Amino acid sequence: MKFPNAYEGIKKLILAEAFQIISAGLTIIIAILGVSALTGAVAGSDAAAAGAIASGIGMVLLSIGVLVLGILAVIFQLIGLKKASNDEPQYFKSAFILAIIVLVASVLYGFLASIPGLATFGGVIGAVLNVATIAVFVCTITGISTLARQLGREDMVSMGNVILIVEIIQLVLATVAKFTNGILAIIAAIVSLIGYIIYLVYLTKSKQMLEN
Repeated sequence: MKFPNAYEGIKKLILAEAFQIISAGLTIIIAILGVSALTGAVAGSDAAAAGAIASGIGMVLLSIGVLVLGILAVIFQLIGLKKASNDEPQYFKSAFILAIIVLVASVLYGFLASIPGLATFGGVIGAVLNVATIAVFVCTITGISTLARQLGREDMVSMGNVILIVEIIQLVLATVAKFTNGILAIIAAIVSLIGYIIYLVYLTKSKQMLEN
């Protein structure tokens, strides 16, 4: 095995992505419950109101699950990128630093969003968060492509370029989902889930490439 550290690192990235997929699945359920709660509130009957309350409770519980899974995903992502950077220091190290920025920006964004009057600052942090998130994917995939070239796997390089485009589209749609409700939120969440699955497939193929 030529790149054992990258191999172990990508194994951690695969686990992080698995957490993201589960989280995306829960997000879809939350979006559906949100539509159900809104419909129940509009209906106005006692049964509909009870259903809306139940949907609201379910949304809160699932949101906690999404938060926990998100934290686990970040932890394993950082561990994986740090480990992989021992074999490919240029791009994986950049991805590691950017992932830390994403973590800090996420915490600040959540904090500012909860304080009235700081929406402007929250918007700036949110923009930084979106750019840094995309940059993490770019650096990670570029790092894998760098190793693929050294192994003579131009097929993985080409696949990486396609995955990169798909992931950027997915991240843009995920951002849109934060500011939408109803059917659009559900569609955006489904597209995000598909993007996560495609990325997981790419990471799995990358791990298999590094096994040799």
